[in-house]
Amino acid sequence: MDIDRKSSGYVLTSLSKVILSCAGLLAGLVLVRIFILPFTVSDDTMNPNFLPGEKLFMLRHVTPETGDVVLIDSPVEEGAVILKRIMAREGDTVEVKNRVLYVNGKPGEFSWKTVSKDTRIFPMNFSNRDNYPIIKLKRKEYFVTGDNLDYAMDSRFFGVITGDKIIGRYLYTIPFLGKR
Repeated sequence: MDIDRKSSGYVLTSLSKVILSCAGLLAGLVLVRIFILPFTVSDDTMNPNFLPGEKLFMLRHVTPETGDVVLIDSPVEEGAVILKRIMAREGDTVEVKNRVLYVNGKPGEFSWKTVSKDTRIFPMNFSNRDNYPIIKLKRKEYFVTGDNLDYAMDSRFFGVITGDKIIGRYLYTIPFLGKR
């Protein structure tokens, strides 16, 4: 029986297992690279939910829903990417009145934390931060904001974004890497 185990058929079977394992690992790495994107938070616009320095995994090639955190190509700075939250999507109406975001005529009630400590209300002719005219989002248009409403450069300033600007949706925070 020991002779059979040392036969070339057994060696090829073991070699085949190693080759298949390596091929599977390589295929898995390629798929992860295609669908998963690592990202490091660079600023306070998503504070308190995401802090500068935190490492995130983003899932590419998705259609985001309201409330999803997404990575988008910056409409303001070419080559830059920014992290924002989808507040409204195609077919919704959006308006900001006196620092309150209205989606489809109702004040937004969100399950995530937001920060807004500045009590000043700027008129629309000065800034759209606190007052934004009512708009209806067209097909594949999204209204995005940061979770830190006082600090975020978002759709209130640069307008709606289109679906082709969305790179990916937040999937997971990498534990032990970053500032949590």
